[in-house]
Amino acid sequence: MKLSDTLYKGAEHLWKEASEKPFVVQMAKGTLDPDRFRHYMMQDYLYLLDYIGILTQTKERATDPNLKVFLRDLIAATKEETERVHVPNMREIGIRDEDLEDCEEEAVISEYVGYMKRQLKEKGLIAGLTALLQCSWVYAYIGQILTERYPEDIAASPYRSWFEAYTCREYIESNQKWIDVLDREAEGVGPEERETLGQIFQKCAEYENRLWDVLWQGGK
Repeated sequence: MKLSDTLYKGAEHLWKEASEKPFVVQMAKGTLDPDRFRHYMMQDYLYLLDYIGILTQTKERATDPNLKVFLRDLIAATKEETERVHVPNMREIGIRDEDLEDCEEEAVISEYVGYMKRQLKEKGLIAGLTALLQCSWVYAYIGQILTERYPEDIAASPYRSWFEAYTCREYIESNQKWIDVLDREAEGVGPEERETLGQIFQKCAEYENRLWDVLWQGGK
């Protein structure tokens, strides 16, 4: 069994829980309070900056040329998507540079980012890749599940672009490439390490679910 199959099997129940969170369901139905979404967009931007930082640290630890190229391209694509999609979307809903400067990162995000950094530092490259992949993969999962569940609602939702971003061909292909890279890097990993990687993946999924709850409650 591929490592990705093990990871998916272990985290699927948490991902199903994520797809039923009030925050994402109301995004799909178009009924989410705009202030809640505004807060989410700022928090997500701060998280993306941290995420790019961890990707950069991961690339610096890589020795395989093919992996370094993959991570280099992934970092560039994440930066480009942030500037091309995320920043304009923030501007559209009135988020200014001053708002971002005054915005304090939610504690759950700081904990989540700190956890991923520790996995890379203490358990190595594959652990870091596993932690980072969960975020990319769960968004693809949520996008797909809710698009199938609420197709008409999403088509009319003011948050439609969020779902389109995580179900588009480019995102799905990029995510699958990451899955394939991790499976290749994890070839030969023993049962004990596979179990550890599964625990890391699930822990990251738990952080994601905690974040949706915090965002729904309005922060803090």
